[in-house]
Amino acid sequence: MKFLVITKMRHPVSPDIAMGLFDDLITWSKKYVASKQLEQTWGFAGMYAGGGILQVKSLEELDSIMTEYPFGPFSDIEIYGLTDLVAAVERAQKATG
Repeated sequence: MKFLVITKMRHPVSPDIAMGLFDDLITWSKKYVASKQLEQTWGFAGMYAGGGILQVKSLEELDSIMTEYPFGPFSDIEIYGLTDLVAAVERAQKATG
């Protein structure tokens, strides 16, 4: 199962805490990129925000990974399940057809 994850900073973090969280975020990202569970990552230009595509086997696995996300307590997080576009449109055609 693939999920699009978007994170946006909800409120500022003090600089002394932020520096450690940045290090933790780099470690978290490298860990899940290496495991191939985090397929893509990016930051949004000019914002304390970013996203990625997670590939997981279950919702429990997704929850476990996101529980470790260092900025979780300070962020608004949106998660969207992804599906193949053509297959989704074909299902919609059948349902309305």
